Amino acid sequence: MRFASLIYKTAIENFRDWKIAGMTLAFAPFFVVLMHFYFGEMTPSYTLAVVSRDDAVSGPGGVEFRGGDELIAALEAVKSDEGGTVLTLRTYDEIGPARAALRDREADLVVEIPADFSRTLQAHRRGEQAGPVTVRSWGDPANAGYLMAAVWSDMTVWEYAAGVLELDIPILLDPQTTGGISSLSDFDLYVPGLLVLALMMLMFTAAASLIREKDKGTLVRLRIAALPAWEWLVSVGLVQIVLGVAAVGLTWLTAAALGYRAAFSLSAALVVTVAAALSIVAIGVLVAAWLRTIFDLMTVGCFPFFVLMFFSGGLFPLPEPRLFALAGHTVTINDLLPTTHATAALGKIMNHGAGVGEVTWELGWIAVLTIIFFVLGIRLFVRRHLRPE
Repeated sequence: MRFASLIYKTAIENFRDWKIAGMTLAFAPFFVVLMHFYFGEMTPSYTLAVVSRDDAVSGPGGVEFRGGDELIAALEAVKSDEGGTVLTLRTYDEIGPARAALRDREADLVVEIPADFSRTLQAHRRGEQAGPVTVRSWGDPANAGYLMAAVWSDMTVWEYAAGVLELDIPILLDPQTTGGISSLSDFDLYVPGLLVLALMMLMFTAAASLIREKDKGTLVRLRIAALPAWEWLVSVGLVQIVLGVAAVGLTWLTAAALGYRAAFSLSAALVVTVAAALSIVAIGVLVAAWLRTIFDLMTVGCFPFFVLMFFSGGLFPLPEPRLFALAGHTVTINDLLPTTHATAALGKIMNHGAGVGEVTWELGWIAVLTIIFFVLGIRLFVRRHLRPE
């Protein structure tokens, strides 16, 4: 009964302070609208890592024919209907560095032009019997830009070969992938990050709940009643999780109203949402431990919020300095934030149809970081605000 009363009291306090609760609910939907107007109509650009092994051959009149170079030029010349650049090329001498760029999301697609590319095209142009030449490509189906980059690349390769030979197209396309995803706009790609932005606002409401009780002297009464600190913090956390789920739901409905369409596992998205909300509450406890007033939270507290927002990769893609490799994954500085993994997990689930089993790496990181932040936050909060005078 006491525990239920604490939950009820915390919920009433949160919604009585309608300015903070309203900001939590409306902040991310506002950014959804903003991002829609910025990116909704823009043509995406995709990065190709091209490895050309092509050897030049002698063409008509003794002029060298460099089909590989011409194909690269054709790829670079691809334009959208608005005249914008669609494909940005990075050339590599070996396939290893190109594949590394794909793994590190520095490229959306790897294209390998084989050594016999020019020779095969030239043979067909002369009417000689020759087999097809295979142009291989590699892509990561978890990368939203992969499919569209592959479509543009394949179309350009076929059109180039058709233009060279005027009829016959002796080319086999060999895409290396394990699955496919639907075409996504830049607006679609930003939606998972905006959902995590909605959760980031919980840092303010969670910290405000703790600081408010300290200001009202509730902590003194809790010490007198010998109420365990964890019981009080759990009651606060449960209310914040409910508020976070509501904020994410409202944000998603706003995105759907503006044209966002995604078929995804609701249960998987809910698991990640709850886990991410819990991690933000943990950060909120740590922030509240350092601050003493709501004014401090609204001023100094903005700093950790913007750290989360800028370095989680959902809204502002930034270079990610590597720290070390773990279980086949590259760990970067950004990975020290639970919101980085929440953004990646929701992106896989909502834009690529992944399930819980496919985001275990991200969920594992969120769980570990949540425990670390909770341990640090609770210990510091108890030491600063709950320790007997």
